[in-house]
This record gives sequence, C-alpha cells and structure tokens, in this order.
Amino acid sequence: MNIEMTARHFTPSDKLRDLVDEKVGKIEKFNHGIMNCHIVLTKDASGESVEIKVHAKGHDFVSHDNASVFEISLVNAVEKIKIQLVKHHDKSMGK
Repeated sequence: MNIEMTARHFTPSDKLRDLVDEKVGKIEKFNHGIMNCHIVLTKDASGESVEIKVHAKGHDFVSHDNASVFEISLVNAVEKIKIQLVKHHDKSMGK
C-alpha cells in the first residue's frame, strides 16, 4: 500500500509522520486490495483535522475528523475507515 501525506499550514514532525504510518498501516489487514492511501493533515484556528482517502479496487473510502490535537483526530479517522472497510467486506461476502 502506498501512503501519501500532505500537511497544510505546518510542517509535520518525524514523530507525527511515524504515528501516521503506524496507524494507517494497520488498515491494510481489513482489505488487502488497498492500492493507495492519502492523508491530509490540516492545522487551523478551529483545531487540527485529519482526512483519510483510501482507494481500493473499484472503491474509494473517505473519513474526516477534527480535534484539538492530531493524535486524537488520526485515531478517530482511522477508526471510521476501519468501520467502512469492514462493512464493505461483509457486504461483498454476502453476510
């Protein structure tokens, strides 16, 4: 899986980059057909937001979360993507 990260209005630290790679890398076990994943980190006056766009074979999944710190936003956005991937997998398997 190819992971791309875009940071808007700030420069991410190495610790944040590693955290993104670690958390987003875990979603691959829910769908082995994931080709690429694009993470957009945005810092503004209202807080810090994370948007995750996942492209799998024939399907796109998107999640977005806003919180006071990136760590919370990232965990919540990854959880939303996991839910979508599991739901899609169950649907495709006929459950």
